[in-house]
Amino acid sequence: MIAHVYGLVSEKFGNAVIVDVAGVGYEVQVAAGDYDSAVLGEQVKFHTYHHIREQSQELFGFSSL
Repeated sequence: MIAHVYGLVSEKFGNAVIVDVAGVGYEVQVAAGDYDSAVLGEQVKFHTYHHIREQSQELFGFSSL
């Protein structure tokens, strides 16, 4: 389980943010407000929910619990 991610915002697209954590990029699906507040090259922390299905995996991020 991935409880949270903390790192630099390296990319933004659609409704997702790529957070670079020590060289590993995590694609995190976020709400519009969190997407707007995430600034490229700046540190962010998202509390996460890792949703695993039979055909896919998704990581949802939230700025607060």
